[in-house]
Amino acid sequence: MEKNKKWDIFEDLTAKCYKSQDNGNIIKEHWYSAYDILLEIIEEERKKSPECFVELAEIDQKTEYKYNVQSWVDDYFKELSTLGDYDRIYRDGTRLINAFQWQEQSPAEIKLRVINAMERLGMHEAASRCSEEWVVQNPDNINALFAALIFGERDCMKENVIEES
Repeated sequence: MEKNKKWDIFEDLTAKCYKSQDNGNIIKEHWYSAYDILLEIIEEERKKSPECFVELAEIDQKTEYKYNVQSWVDDYFKELSTLGDYDRIYRDGTRLINAFQWQEQSPAEIKLRVINAMERLGMHEAASRCSEEWVVQNPDNINALFAALIFGERDCMKENVIEES
């Protein structure tokens, strides 16, 4: 696989993210830009080969862990949470969930962040519906159960979740 030149940009931006973090400064634009570049890389690689990067873990494997993408993505969403940037959590979390097949790993942590962001943005009905659908699809997932208990509106759903736990 020929290296996409945007990986150099991603690497530079992620270094700036952590450097600004170490200095006690939070430079949001570095984080936002790095995330956008990452998704551009994924889209461009899929145009060349549709089966490329179908799983988040595959990115690190195919790049020989040079960019530590999974850890950086986790840090990105933690940073957004710290900033209280619920719009970006909702938008970028949804983009991330839709970008991969999630057969090898679960998007549960990101899904929970997205549902929480929806609630914080005043999207109460959507957060409730999403959490209830999630627990029906994944009744054994602790994050789905938690989301349904916290954000779900149907009392019968909460009773079923409590009884099954």
